[in-house]
Amino acid sequence: MNPSAILASPRPRTRIRAWMPAGLTGVAALLPLGLRSVAHQNLLVLIAINIILVASLDLLIGQTGLISLGHAGFWGVGAYTSALLVMRGGLPFPLALLGAAAAAAVAGLFIGYPSLRLRGHYFALVTFVFGIILTLLFTSLVRLTRGPMGLPGIPFAKIHLPGLGTYTLNTFQSKVGYYYLVLVVVVFVLWVRSRVARSRMGRALVAIREDEDLAMTVGVVTHRYKVLVFVVSTTFAGLAGSLYAHYTTFLSPEIFTFVASFDLFVMNLVGGAGTPAGPLVGPILLTVLRDILRNLSPVLAEIVFGIFLIASIAFLPRGLVGGWRDLMARWPT
Repeated sequence: MNPSAILASPRPRTRIRAWMPAGLTGVAALLPLGLRSVAHQNLLVLIAINIILVASLDLLIGQTGLISLGHAGFWGVGAYTSALLVMRGGLPFPLALLGAAAAAAVAGLFIGYPSLRLRGHYFALVTFVFGIILTLLFTSLVRLTRGPMGLPGIPFAKIHLPGLGTYTLNTFQSKVGYYYLVLVVVVFVLWVRSRVARSRMGRALVAIREDEDLAMTVGVVTHRYKVLVFVVSTTFAGLAGSLYAHYTTFLSPEIFTFVASFDLFVMNLVGGAGTPAGPLVGPILLTVLRDILRNLSPVLAEIVFGIFLIASIAFLPRGLVGGWRDLMARWPT
């Protein structure tokens, strides 16, 4: 599609599509009432955190056509920043959450501003290497992160509600309260993603994805938009890191390796990069599948993720959601 036409034509929104987010949020809010076991509620929290990560990654891959292979590194920046701000700095959890987002945003700006002048595989290679560097820093800064020994004893999140008091979300006793906290962030991230997609910035990003040179000829300042969306994406990854740190109360560099970035990449492609529901479908399907397979063998889980990636590229290049929409478009009415 011509970039000038993309910039001039906002995406139409049907009544069903307008009400769908509220319906899905209602269903998500009711899930802990039906899934009462600790294992199921733990899975709900992990799915919600993965949705934040994949939705933020989709801003790059699906919306802009930028392949990032180091997203887990920014997730780790947010996790360690939040944990250290609470443990060493004595800050309350809400400020640590914001600090984690800010640290990941600064890291994104640091790597994004120079590297986003590169295109295609070169940018993907830069993010891959930067992700490895971050993992090495988490491992080598032993005085700060305790390196390979891991960082234990991260305090639980404390939330102060005016007029209602202070609540400690002890995830060892109950995971429901923390699930609702993560759900609020999920709704916020998906709302921002939707607003970006429907804005002039979103149309500019699609124009860049379709043909960057042609987008520049019609007046799109491509580098500025790419840096901006990269910083937004890493900011959301930082939020997910903070939520993960205060949920598990333990961090290790092994959590934020390239394997984690690869898993997020596969979730995005299998769900449907650039589709509205893809960042929901991919994390839900593959987080559940990984949980089942890791009980059998962690190696088997990664092999199956690789098979899903190959199958998605070969048979469903637009992912499950994109494939479903293509099928419905061809269905006789």
